[in-house]
Amino acid sequence: MEYIQILGPNHLLYIAVLIFFTCLLFMNQSYVRDHRNTISKYIVTISILQQILLYGSYVLLGEFTLQESLPFHISRINTILGIIFLFTKSEKLFNIVAYFSVFAWLSFLVPSSIEPITHPRGVSFLTNHVITLLLPFYGMIAYNYKVYASARKRVILLFLVYFVFVALFNPIVNGNYFYLRDKPIFSSVPNIFYYPGSILVSILLFFIIEQIFHLVQSKFIHKQTEG
Repeated sequence: MEYIQILGPNHLLYIAVLIFFTCLLFMNQSYVRDHRNTISKYIVTISILQQILLYGSYVLLGEFTLQESLPFHISRINTILGIIFLFTKSEKLFNIVAYFSVFAWLSFLVPSSIEPITHPRGVSFLTNHVITLLLPFYGMIAYNYKVYASARKRVILLFLVYFVFVALFNPIVNGNYFYLRDKPIFSSVPNIFYYPGSILVSILLFFIIEQIFHLVQSKFIHKQTEG
């Protein structure tokens, strides 16, 4: 199996699909707000089907391994959190999903070991990332939710718990969760430096995406009254 190349035909197709749905969301904000209950049900249904496709493909293709196939990649965890958010409408959970989406942006813009659109997991990757990347903006538009700086401490703590877990779990199964084994960049850097560096960069990314969300909310999302 050949994986997609950065800015290759499949990657450009994935980016085009994301741009299409981004335009669809932002150009129809009133419609989204008025039909949010129905739209949320569709998103939940598609997300659940995507999960079935992802893990079903591992099983049916005989490729299920503890190293790669468990729901321990942070984007996979965020998908599950997104489904729970759409059921509960919890604003605290919305903030976690929003901050954690920064990792989905990284894996979407700089894909590593991602299958093409002709592979079931390529379809799963595209579906997962379009939903994960747009869900924070959907929450802002449909439910008037905001990304709060005060939520950042909780998000950082949860991320640290996650990071410690995968750092301990990966050696047990020779896993690659959070790409700590097959490093997409700086692969020659020893873990004693790579791990703290990854944590610091991740925290910096939380600050950056927080500012992006605030900018988008103030400039591109139509004002609405509560409720």
